[in-house]
Amino acid sequence: MSALFSPIEVKGVRFKNRVAMPPMVTLKADAEGCVTDVILEHYAARARAGTGLIIVEATAVESGAVWKGGLAAFEDEHTPGLARLAKRIHEEGGFAAIQLVHGGPQASVEVTDGKRVGPSAVTPPDDGPIPRGLAVDEIQTIEGSFVEAAARAIKAGFDGAEIHGAHNYLLDTFLSAKYNVREDAYGGSIRGRMRMLAETCRRAKERIGDGGLVWCRISIFNKLEEGFTKADLETLVPGLAETGIDMVHISTDGVFKEHFDSGKSIGQLVKGLCDLPVIAAGGLGDPVDAERAVAEGHCDFAAVGNAMYEDAGWTGRARDALGG
Repeated sequence: MSALFSPIEVKGVRFKNRVAMPPMVTLKADAEGCVTDVILEHYAARARAGTGLIIVEATAVESGAVWKGGLAAFEDEHTPGLARLAKRIHEEGGFAAIQLVHGGPQASVEVTDGKRVGPSAVTPPDDGPIPRGLAVDEIQTIEGSFVEAAARAIKAGFDGAEIHGAHNYLLDTFLSAKYNVREDAYGGSIRGRMRMLAETCRRAKERIGDGGLVWCRISIFNKLEEGFTKADLETLVPGLAETGIDMVHISTDGVFKEHFDSGKSIGQLVKGLCDLPVIAAGGLGDPVDAERAVAEGHCDFAAVGNAMYEDAGWTGRARDALGG
């Protein structure tokens, strides 16, 4: 049997295969951030093709937190649409998860009127308006917004929630030594810089409990130039595992790329640092590469981004190609 199309069980939840659709924004929500028919069909089509894990696009946990046209999960008015979306994914045989995000210093100026927030008042990743550094009580309030959004999504019928700690959005910029120059408990060493992400993960998992899976997404490639080290990774990954999350999702600039002169990919390194299943994304559009990623232990789920975004039937064609 194809490794990619073999089943896997995570905390008592059985996935029919290891193919994941990673979160990629459609920007097709309505003006209030609610699900539209276009979004329903977008995800239903990819679940219908046989994709085992569907992770719905980055969804805002606060008003004006990310971008225009994005989904939102911060008010009860968003719940009916989220429920329709989870139901449609289930009807087509997929596991329905949703990614939750706060844009932070990378939020669109169109929705923030240029008033961004971040870990520190430094030039943001997009060289746009300098964000206002968050006070500690504001950090904890935003953590609560992630928790409430996760609970709202699970109540709406989603099976899992992913905390977005990658790609220079708020939680990721806290992880970054370049964008986080704080001198309090949320800055400094990697232990301080990871605190907001870890607290958010812990609080979300405690709130949801056995009601659904909770995991986070991280990216290392965008921190290497600022000196992110193997030792930092060896602190970050076990620290996240200790929060009680159920998986780790790694966004990469190449799933097979060697890191830290270790002779191993980032996925292999992460798998060696925790017992959690690993989702990995980055250049797996060819079914042969997705199969190899799972078979060689780079990940437990192969996340296929651009290829699946462009081709709703990717999973079915991959199964035919691999004899799954």
